[in-house]
Amino acid sequence: MFELQYFLIGLIQGVTEFLPISSSGHLVLFAELAKWEDQGLFTDIAVHFGTLFAVLIYMRKEIKLLISNILAMQILEDKIVFKIIVATIPAIIVGFFIYDLVNLYFRNIEVMAISSIVFAVILFIADKSKIEEKNWNNISFKDSFLIGLWQVLALIPGASRAGVTITGARFLSFNRSDATKFSMLLSIPIILASLSMSFLDYYISDEPILNFYPSLFAAFIAFITALLSITLMMKLIKVTNFNIFIIYRILLGILILLFV
Repeated sequence: MFELQYFLIGLIQGVTEFLPISSSGHLVLFAELAKWEDQGLFTDIAVHFGTLFAVLIYMRKEIKLLISNILAMQILEDKIVFKIIVATIPAIIVGFFIYDLVNLYFRNIEVMAISSIVFAVILFIADKSKIEEKNWNNISFKDSFLIGLWQVLALIPGASRAGVTITGARFLSFNRSDATKFSMLLSIPIILASLSMSFLDYYISDEPILNFYPSLFAAFIAFITALLSITLMMKLIKVTNFNIFIIYRILLGILILLFV
């Protein structure tokens, strides 16, 4: 059962991290249902490293272009790096001040269920109401900042970081594929910031590593499943819309409110 817990942690984290369905909400839900003991901060860090490597590999062409522009001193020409920074700043600033407050008062199953339903409906409206005319390569600073404000909503448990950033991009008329790509690019600094905070907490707490190998196993599972999940989602939204994720979130929220 010990190893099964770490397998499921990696699986859930990997499958849900980049889908618009809330990875943190699913982890809390499954922990509640299974009555898991806390796996520890080191495991949280490990599985986030797994998903980070997955998105780095999938977005390697875009990231290579960004890095080459920086090294070639072309950063001032395409400005995309600055736009990613602009989109990231609001969530980092707001999160720094209210993260502990949100965890203390809002991180519960009922809030996550309601949030899942509400933000699924908002995504449905955004996905249906806008013409697809923009791609992430020509995103403006204004668009970046507005998507960054949407990303702040991800602090609400169950809202889904991927879900709210995709929603914001769709409201701004970005096509589904590029809205999702920009959301994944934004996940990189957010995950790095989260890992930095987690490492700091881990260092301060002086928590011993009691689950090193199970955590590495969970990280590997998270990496593989995240890569598969991203690939499947990108193929799916090229031929259809986000309805499958929207319906899933609404049904999940309703079931949680009724039975959990």
